[in-house]
This record gives sequence, structure tokens and C-alpha cells, in this order.
Amino acid sequence: TESTEVTGSKTIFQVQTNSETHIWEPFSIRSASKYHTTRNLYKNIYGNKVLFEEVNHDLELTFRYQWNSSDKFGFVKKSQLINHSNQTQNISLLDGLQNILPYGVSADLQNASSNLVDAYKRTELDDKSGLGIFALSAIIVDKAEPSEALKCNVVWSLGIDKPTYLLSSLQLNQFRRCEKLTQENDVKAEKGAYFINSETSLPAHSDKNWCFVTNVNQDHAAVAKLIDQIKSDKNLKNEILNDIEL
Repeated sequence: TESTEVTGSKTIFQVQTNSETHIWEPFSIRSASKYHTTRNLYKNIYGNKVLFEEVNHDLELTFRYQWNSSDKFGFVKKSQLINHSNQTQNISLLDGLQNILPYGVSADLQNASSNLVDAYKRTELDDKSGLGIFALSAIIVDKAEPSEALKCNVVWSLGIDKPTYLLSSLQLNQFRRCEKLTQENDVKAEKGAYFINSETSLPAHSDKNWCFVTNVNQDHAAVAKLIDQIKSDKNLKNEILNDIEL
């Protein structure tokens, strides 16, 4: 909980109203005294889904994100933005996950030598599918021998067309200042992250939905298969939702 600003889910909105731009950061201390908000937390009966909700009464918007698990695809974060107002709202969104660990980092190594781990991190983006690949440049060992990192963790998204992708948290303050973001394709020696940035026009009393899919322990073959599936499978979102329910 102390790391909530730098680890896990992070969302920032730029909301255009009356020629003004309002920055709203749900679930963050940065927006705590700025707006009149209500926060709710829900879980299902089985306890395998949890939903976080923040209602912004001033901007007449609600943001929700829900964590789900899928045997086939991994952990799934569903995001939803709802417009309660009587007018169309133009919104620039930045949503994703921070401080994503690569494959090959044990709890003991992370707790004792996290700065050393950062130096070994390499995060790559597959442009065409939007798949983020989180790996080490080499497995961290004390022995004087080569140790290749042949597996990775992955994050990808569905529901937003042609977003700008970020693989670190380095440009978050630029977004808070309403500056233009530059897509990141290859980031070395930084804490990994996965963000999508897009502009959307949300009609009155409507909502926008998108999701992130994350998985661990993926080899080259699994990554290649997943990239092909993201690019070619038109029914992929329904497959994910069905597997969550299963």
C-alpha cells in the first residue's frame, strides 16, 4: 500500500470541459482534495474478482477497474469509464500497470537487490500487436558463467484502437502537464511498465471499455503464438471473457 503511486494499476485522465483541461487521477493522493469523489470496492461471491470504483461527482465521470484471473490467458484487468453527464466529454486517457517485474526475479532477489535487478531489465514492444515483453538481459547469477534469459512476462491490451504505448513511467509527469507523449519501443535499465494513451469522445450517458491481459513464464514459442493470435483472432476478447467465467 505504501507503493501505490509507483506500483500496480495507474490511471490518469485529461478531461476537456468549457475550454479547460482537468487532470483526474483516480485512486491517487494527487487528486484526493481536488474533486468531490466517492470510492467503492466490490468482490464477487467466489472472491476471485475484485472491482475498484471511483465516482467523480464534479466531472460527472466514473472509473472502474476489475481484476480477474484466466487459466488460459493469465491475469486480466478490465477498465471502464462512464459518462454520467448530459453532454459529450472529450477525454485523453492514460491507463496501465507500473513496476512490472520481468521473468527470473525471485522475491528474495527483488527484496535484497532491486536496484541491481533494475540494471538488468529490458522491456520491448511488438509494434503490430502491442505486446509488451518484460525480460532480463541475462539471468542474475554470482557464478562467472553465461546465463541466458530465455523466458519473459508479457502484457497486452484490447479495446483501444491504435493507442500510443509506454513501457516505463518516465513520461507520466509530461501527461500530467498535457504535453505530447512519445511511444516507447525498447527501454533498458528502468522499472518496466505498460501504458496505453488514447483520445476518446464519450457521448452522454455512455461508457468505454478496454482491458489488459498479463501472463508470466512465456518462452519464445509462446510469445510468437500470442502475437499471431492478437493480430489475427477477431474473437479474442470473447475467448478471454469466456475463460474468466469458466
